[in-house]
Amino acid sequence: MFYSTGKKDKGDAIVATDRLVASINNLRQFVNSHGWSITDEKEIAHGYRLLISDGTTNVPVALYATGSVLVQGKVSPLQIALKQWGNKDKTETSATIQHSLLETASTTATVKPALSQMVGLARIGSDESGKGDFYGPLAIAAVYVDATTEHYLNSLGVRDSKKLTDRMMLPLAASIMQHCPYSLLVYAPEQYNDRYQAIRNLNLLLAEAHAQVITELANKTQSQLAIVDQFGAESLVRQALAKTGCHVRLEQRHRAEEDTAVAAASIVARAAFVKAINELSALYGIELPKGASNPRIVEVGRELVTLHGQAALRKVGKLHFKTTEAILPTTLTLQSFE
Repeated sequence: MFYSTGKKDKGDAIVATDRLVASINNLRQFVNSHGWSITDEKEIAHGYRLLISDGTTNVPVALYATGSVLVQGKVSPLQIALKQWGNKDKTETSATIQHSLLETASTTATVKPALSQMVGLARIGSDESGKGDFYGPLAIAAVYVDATTEHYLNSLGVRDSKKLTDRMMLPLAASIMQHCPYSLLVYAPEQYNDRYQAIRNLNLLLAEAHAQVITELANKTQSQLAIVDQFGAESLVRQALAKTGCHVRLEQRHRAEEDTAVAAASIVARAAFVKAINELSALYGIELPKGASNPRIVEVGRELVTLHGQAALRKVGKLHFKTTEAILPTTLTLQSFE
C-alpha cells in the first residue's frame, strides 16, 4: 500500500511496508499526545507525507519505506520537536524491524533473507581489495550504515568498487569515511607475506582479517548485523568472529557488493589498496601493475629484482602467487625468502 511499484521481492516489500506503517502510527501517536493535528496526508513515491499543525505553524513530514524521516518547513518549536521525534523514531523503528528480521532468519536457518531485505537496517558491511593482485597490499574494510547514511551513500552513487574508475572511487571513499563509522586493516606486502607464511591458507587469512575489522566496528557502533562478501566456507568467518568474542548476526553472500554497506566497504578497501600501490611505485621508481594477469607484471618484477635485489620483491608482491616463480631466476627458490 505504501510501497512503490516495480519488480521487488515480496519479503522486501513486506519489510519496507511494515517499517513505513510503524513510522506513520508512531507519528500519529506523537501528534495526538501533544494536542496537534494532521491537516493533510498523502502517499508519495517510496513513502507517505503528512502535514502537521500546532494551530499556528504547519510542518510537512515525509516518511520513507527505508526508514528515513524528512522534516521540512521553517525553523519553529513544532519543527524542532518533529525533528527530534524523527531522529528517535528512525532508531526505534529500525531496531524493531531489524529484531523481527533477525528473529525470522534465525528460526528459518535454511532460508537466507535477500540482500534487499536489509535495506534501511543498521548494519556493517565488509569487503577486501588486493587479494587477486600480485603487487600491493591486502586491504580489508568494514563500514557501518543506518537508514540515513544509506540514503546519503545511494545519492552519491556508491556501488561495487569494481564498477568504478580510480578517479570516481577515491572521492567516494573520502565521503564514506567522513560520514560513516569504519574500520580499515591494510597488510603491507611484507606483513602479508609473514602472515601467509604462518597460516598457509588465504581464506583463513581473509577470515581472520574480516573478523578483526567487523569486531572493531561492532564494538564502536553496537551493530547487531554484519554482511560479508562470501569468499569461502561460511564457517571460516563465523569461527574467526567467535575467537574475537563478537556475536553479531553474520550474513555471507556471493556478490554482496549489491548491498550498500558492502559496496561502501569495497570502495574504502580499494581506495586504500590504490593509495598503497601508488606509494610503493613511487618508492621504487617503477609503476607496479595491478591485477595478476597483466603481461607487464613479470617484466616489472624482474626489473625490480635487478635494480633493488631479491628482497625488494617481498616488500611489493605476494610471494605465494605462481608469478614469483616466473620472476625469479631459475637458480633462486622461494625458500630463500623465508
